[in-house]
Amino acid sequence: MDNAVNQSQFFMWRTLFAVAHADNIVTEEEIAFMAHILEDVNFTSSQIAILKDDIVTPKDVEEMFKSITCKDDRLKFFDFACDLVWVDGDFGSEEQDVMIKLLEKHVKETDIDDLVGNVSLEFEEDLVQKRTNSADANKSKGGLINMLTSFRSRFS
Repeated sequence: MDNAVNQSQFFMWRTLFAVAHADNIVTEEEIAFMAHILEDVNFTSSQIAILKDDIVTPKDVEEMFKSITCKDDRLKFFDFACDLVWVDGDFGSEEQDVMIKLLEKHVKETDIDDLVGNVSLEFEEDLVQKRTNSADANKSKGGLINMLTSFRSRFS
Protein backbone atom coordinates (compact mmCIF):
# COMPACT_ATOMS: atom_id res chain seq x y z
CA MET A 1 0.00 0.00 0.00
CA ASP A 2 1.56 3.29 -1.11
CA ASN A 3 -0.52 5.79 0.86
CA ALA A 4 -0.26 6.44 4.57
CA VAL A 5 -2.95 4.99 6.80
CA ASN A 6 -5.61 7.57 7.73
CA GLN A 7 -7.25 7.84 11.17
CA SER A 8 -10.27 5.71 10.32
CA GLN A 9 -8.07 2.93 8.91
CA PHE A 10 -5.71 3.20 11.87
CA PHE A 11 -8.59 2.67 14.30
CA MET A 12 -9.81 -0.21 12.16
CA TRP A 13 -6.47 -1.93 12.89
CA ARG A 14 -6.50 -0.87 16.56
CA THR A 15 -9.98 -2.34 16.95
CA LEU A 16 -8.83 -5.53 15.25
CA PHE A 17 -5.88 -5.82 17.62
CA ALA A 18 -8.24 -5.22 20.57
CA VAL A 19 -10.45 -8.09 19.36
CA ALA A 20 -7.47 -10.45 19.71
CA HIS A 21 -7.68 -9.88 23.47
CA ALA A 22 -11.44 -10.59 23.70
CA ASP A 23 -10.99 -14.12 25.02
CA ASN A 24 -8.07 -13.08 27.29
CA ILE A 25 -5.79 -15.38 25.29
CA VAL A 26 -3.63 -14.04 22.48
CA THR A 27 -2.36 -17.07 20.58
CA GLU A 28 0.88 -17.34 18.64
CA GLU A 29 -1.16 -17.37 15.43
CA GLU A 30 -2.91 -14.13 16.40
CA ILE A 31 0.42 -12.49 17.29
CA ALA A 32 1.87 -13.60 13.94
CA PHE A 33 -1.21 -12.20 12.17
CA MET A 34 -0.80 -8.82 13.88
CA ALA A 35 2.99 -8.74 13.37
CA HIS A 36 2.50 -9.41 9.68
CA ILE A 37 0.08 -6.48 9.45
CA LEU A 38 2.69 -4.23 11.08
CA GLU A 39 5.18 -5.25 8.39
CA ASP A 40 2.89 -4.90 5.39
CA VAL A 41 0.72 -1.85 6.04
CA ASN A 42 2.19 1.63 5.58
CA PHE A 43 1.93 2.84 9.19
CA THR A 44 3.84 5.83 10.55
CA SER A 45 6.41 5.14 13.25
CA SER A 46 4.09 6.57 15.91
CA GLN A 47 1.22 4.36 14.67
CA ILE A 48 3.50 1.31 14.82
CA ALA A 49 4.45 2.13 18.42
CA ILE A 50 0.78 2.40 19.40
CA LEU A 51 -0.12 -0.85 17.61
CA LYS A 52 2.78 -2.69 19.25
CA ASP A 53 1.39 -1.60 22.61
CA ASP A 54 -2.08 -2.74 21.47
CA ILE A 55 -0.65 -6.23 20.84
CA VAL A 56 0.56 -6.43 24.43
CA THR A 57 -1.99 -4.33 26.31
CA PRO A 58 -5.73 -4.93 25.82
CA LYS A 59 -7.77 -1.90 24.80
CA ASP A 60 -11.51 -1.20 24.92
CA VAL A 61 -12.83 -2.67 21.67
CA GLU A 62 -15.98 -0.54 21.59
CA GLU A 63 -14.02 2.68 22.17
CA MET A 64 -11.66 1.82 19.33
CA PHE A 65 -14.58 0.91 17.06
CA LYS A 66 -16.20 4.34 17.58
CA SER A 67 -13.25 5.95 15.80
CA ILE A 68 -13.69 3.93 12.59
CA THR A 69 -15.52 6.68 10.76
CA CYS A 70 -15.53 5.35 7.20
CA LYS A 71 -18.17 2.73 6.35
CA ASP A 72 -15.75 0.93 4.02
CA ASP A 73 -13.20 0.69 6.84
CA ARG A 74 -15.89 -0.78 9.09
CA LEU A 75 -16.76 -3.38 6.48
CA LYS A 76 -13.08 -4.23 6.04
CA PHE A 77 -12.77 -4.49 9.82
CA PHE A 78 -15.44 -7.21 9.96
CA ASP A 79 -13.75 -9.10 7.14
CA PHE A 80 -10.33 -8.94 8.82
CA ALA A 81 -11.85 -9.73 12.22
CA CYS A 82 -13.28 -12.98 10.83
CA ASP A 83 -9.81 -13.92 9.65
CA LEU A 84 -8.27 -13.01 13.00
CA VAL A 85 -10.73 -14.88 15.20
CA TRP A 86 -10.38 -17.99 13.03
CA VAL A 87 -6.58 -17.85 12.60
CA ASP A 88 -6.15 -20.16 15.57
CA GLY A 89 -9.05 -22.39 14.50
CA ASP A 90 -11.24 -21.38 17.45
CA PHE A 91 -13.96 -18.72 17.51
CA GLY A 92 -14.56 -18.58 21.27
CA SER A 93 -17.70 -17.34 22.98
CA GLU A 94 -15.97 -14.19 24.25
CA GLU A 95 -14.88 -13.33 20.71
CA GLN A 96 -18.40 -14.04 19.47
CA ASP A 97 -19.87 -11.72 22.11
CA VAL A 98 -17.53 -8.88 21.13
CA MET A 99 -18.26 -9.32 17.43
CA ILE A 100 -22.03 -9.34 18.07
CA LYS A 101 -21.77 -6.10 20.09
CA LEU A 102 -19.74 -4.43 17.36
CA LEU A 103 -22.08 -5.63 14.64
CA GLU A 104 -25.08 -4.32 16.56
CA LYS A 105 -23.36 -0.96 17.02
CA HIS A 106 -22.47 -0.90 13.33
CA VAL A 107 -26.02 -1.67 12.25
CA LYS A 108 -27.46 1.04 14.52
CA GLU A 109 -25.09 3.63 13.08
CA THR A 110 -25.26 2.63 9.43
CA ASP A 111 -27.70 3.49 6.67
CA ILE A 112 -28.55 -0.07 5.63
CA ASP A 113 -30.10 1.04 2.35
CA ASP A 114 -26.75 2.56 1.42
CA LEU A 115 -25.03 -0.78 1.97
CA VAL A 116 -27.36 -2.92 -0.14
CA GLY A 117 -25.27 -4.41 -2.91
CA ASN A 118 -22.00 -3.87 -1.01
CA VAL A 119 -22.33 -6.87 1.28
CA SER A 120 -21.85 -10.46 0.25
CA LEU A 121 -24.17 -12.75 2.17
CA GLU A 122 -23.33 -16.28 3.27
CA PHE A 123 -25.18 -18.77 5.37
CA GLU A 124 -23.62 -18.99 8.83
CA GLU A 125 -22.97 -22.73 8.46
CA ASP A 126 -21.16 -22.16 5.15
CA LEU A 127 -19.05 -19.38 6.65
CA VAL A 128 -18.11 -21.45 9.70
CA GLN A 129 -17.23 -24.43 7.50
CA LYS A 130 -15.15 -22.26 5.15
CA ARG A 131 -13.23 -20.64 8.04
CA THR A 132 -12.68 -23.99 9.78
CA ASN A 133 -11.45 -25.63 6.58
CA SER A 134 -9.18 -22.67 5.87
CA ALA A 135 -7.66 -22.77 9.37
CA ASP A 136 -7.19 -26.56 9.19
CA ALA A 137 -5.64 -26.40 5.73
CA ASN A 138 -3.26 -23.65 6.70
CA LYS A 139 -2.17 -25.44 9.86
CA SER A 140 -1.58 -28.71 8.04
CA LYS A 141 0.37 -27.07 5.21
CA GLY A 142 2.35 -24.83 7.53
CA GLY A 143 0.95 -22.06 5.38
CA LEU A 144 0.15 -19.56 8.11
CA ILE A 145 2.12 -16.86 6.32
CA ASN A 146 0.25 -17.59 3.08
CA MET A 147 -3.04 -17.24 4.86
CA LEU A 148 -1.95 -14.04 6.59
CA THR A 149 -0.88 -12.41 3.34
CA SER A 150 -4.36 -12.81 1.95
CA PHE A 151 -5.44 -9.56 3.62
CA ARG A 152 -3.19 -7.41 1.41
CA SER A 153 -5.40 -7.45 -1.67
CA ARG A 154 -8.54 -6.80 0.37
CA PHE A 155 -7.06 -3.75 2.08
CA SER A 156 -5.68 -1.95 -0.95
